[in-house]
Amino acid sequence: MTSPRQSHHGGFTVMEMLAVLTLVSLLGTLLVQGLGFFAARYEAVKRSHRDVDSFALWQHWFAATVNGIVPVGVRARRFRGDATSFSGTSLQPLAGDGGVPAVVRWTVAEDQAAVVYQEEGLAATPEQPIAWRLPLGDDGTLSFSYADRQGRWHTAWPTDAAPLEWTPTLIRLGENTPGETRTIWIARVEAASYPMPNEDQLR
Repeated sequence: MTSPRQSHHGGFTVMEMLAVLTLVSLLGTLLVQGLGFFAARYEAVKRSHRDVDSFALWQHWFAATVNGIVPVGVRARRFRGDATSFSGTSLQPLAGDGGVPAVVRWTVAEDQAAVVYQEEGLAATPEQPIAWRLPLGDDGTLSFSYADRQGRWHTAWPTDAAPLEWTPTLIRLGENTPGETRTIWIARVEAASYPMPNEDQLR
């Protein structure tokens, strides 16, 4: 015959069951919170990685079009730039065929939060040119500047300081904040010393 004391040791009491259930629920809560924190951090890392990839792609676009800029004798297609935009004939347009000259244009958006790229012949309709908007700005003012062969920076091109240079040597996109200018992108113009001949000169 089993004594009451022996039957007590054969199972759990109500208090022991409550203690076990409390521990299990506590561990479950901690596990769910840990998984939620991990998922949030994972999404943040993925989002940061996507942003870095996008920024690198945009930087490559900027550098490619700038590297391809060539001096052109035709006035309408000459390189011109100021603090808010520049345009010139490039042999490396984004949408056009490589090696085929096209007028490209980079512009600082009115809200100072992005730059906009446009390309000759790239339009949905003649009245509606296609433009790619690349968000870049934070708190400062975006602006372009241009370096001559002596390494002097100018806010506009052409410049009287380098009258014989058809294109700048470097083009920089910077963000101006109180007290400093941070370079966002910088690219070299790999152009010849003299302008490309026009059709009249080739005849």
